[in-house]
Amino acid sequence: MSAHEPSNARPAIPGATPSPALSPTPGPTPGVVGRIQQLWHYPVKSMVGQQTDSAIITRAGMLGDRGWIVRDEENNENTVVRTLPKLLLFAAEYVAPVRDNRIPDVRITFPDGSSAQSADPDINQRLSTALGKPVSLWSLQPKRHWQHYRLRSVMGSKDMKRMFASKELPDFSSISWKLLSELMLFSTPLGRYYDVYPLHLITTGALQQMQQIEPEGDFGAHRFRPNIVIESQAGVTGFDDVAWVGGKLHIGDEVVIAVESRTVRCSMPAQPQQGAGKDSRVLRAIDRHANRHFGVNATVIKAGTVNVGDQVRWQPVPRSALARGVQAVSGRAKNTVSHGLLNLVDRLLKP
Repeated sequence: MSAHEPSNARPAIPGATPSPALSPTPGPTPGVVGRIQQLWHYPVKSMVGQQTDSAIITRAGMLGDRGWIVRDEENNENTVVRTLPKLLLFAAEYVAPVRDNRIPDVRITFPDGSSAQSADPDINQRLSTALGKPVSLWSLQPKRHWQHYRLRSVMGSKDMKRMFASKELPDFSSISWKLLSELMLFSTPLGRYYDVYPLHLITTGALQQMQQIEPEGDFGAHRFRPNIVIESQAGVTGFDDVAWVGGKLHIGDEVVIAVESRTVRCSMPAQPQQGAGKDSRVLRAIDRHANRHFGVNATVIKAGTVNVGDQVRWQPVPRSALARGVQAVSGRAKNTVSHGLLNLVDRLLKP
């Protein structure tokens, strides 16, 4: 989930609590904003993923990202961290390179250090035993198999609050009506296992900013499950990625992506993960100082290959002050209507 704030200057973070560490950061000028420090894909949704030195970016996102999912056979729906947080204690890797959208088998490492492959005849039984409930492992299904993606019941306000571990609903102003309605009915967008957008990016400047705010918190990049970690320009700290929203990023010599929105965080970053314990300070700090936002979401304009070390260049998309004002007002209206719709679902379907 995310919030869209198109602007060529660094916008204020709505609802953020003032903090000495959050001094204003000048908006970037068009040009180089950093380099790729890390690339990640996640062979099985909600499990620990793999770092890679090079990745193919398609119009659907990073090739091989979230090619498999664990399905809850009791509830007859696909799992996410909100419903099965133990998945973060497992790790997954492909047993062969991903090529031409063909999803290879995966090797899963269990919390006890043992491993199994998706092709093993007893994989579902082993996962069910380890997770304490009947589950099955599924490769990515085509969009036409919509029943595979369907939730057990329509998601309402209470469900959303549980997902985000929050007493208040997050800001949905950047979510299209089509996508919001889809996510109320299905576990993920049809034909994909990512949450909302194809790519998720974070920056070292933003990580350093949060570490300054909460020195005792564990703000390792892995907690946020990004596809791309961008090393900010020397001397840059703060939420430098916020100002990119509404613009384009040119990565290396080939790839161009559109930065669509900031990322609203669910409870995942605070959860215990393989190699990292539970840390509620992470989510509390993001909630208090960044209105539950961290990182940005992106869609793909031009596909190609990206590599660790590639230069990242930002290109703003010109918008008049009037256009920005209209979009801000329409975003607030959409958010109000979205919250009302979710509350209505609770009243009508979940008394």
